[in-house]
Amino acid sequence: MNWRVLPKGGGDSVCLERLSLRCGYRIGEIASALGCGERYFHEVFTRDIGLPPKQWMRWERMVVACRKLAYGRHHDEVAADLGFLSTRHFRREFRGRYGVSPAEFQQRAIGERDADGGIREIPDQDPA
Repeated sequence: MNWRVLPKGGGDSVCLERLSLRCGYRIGEIASALGCGERYFHEVFTRDIGLPPKQWMRWERMVVACRKLAYGRHHDEVAADLGFLSTRHFRREFRGRYGVSPAEFQQRAIGERDADGGIREIPDQDPA
């Protein structure tokens, strides 16, 4: 599901997932990009999505990490792409969320995809 948000004061809707990635999953930058303050963003986000923005951002970042790993991106590159302070931090958070390391997840995901006859190469366009 793609969440669409409207900037404060109107305008075209924006894909929340893409905006979050572009802003490095930083709430202040997302709020600024939407033309509102962090407090207002937090209130509206929590009301409409049902989760505090920080919790959703952590979850969404891991979902994007899984996609990137499944397409064959190296975990160091994924960590950098998603704004983690270090690869070690990314690995710790990933393992805490999924119970396996990013490398283990990637090995399984690519193995399953190849067994099903799925995509075997990284697409030209990033899946996130």
